[in-house]
Amino acid sequence: MKDERLMIRINKLKKMQLKQEAERRGMTPSELVRSLIAKFYEPKQRDTAG
Repeated sequence: MKDERLMIRINKLKKMQLKQEAERRGMTPSELVRSLIAKFYEPKQRDTAG
């Protein structure tokens, strides 16, 4: 399941906010980001036929 790596650039304030929100929810910052992405709609299937 974890076969891709996502790298983002954020400033120190945003990183601190992410860490504090993750701690408030009892998870790691990575888990928080994954849970937020999981709320997105399912992606549309690409037509690879041509």
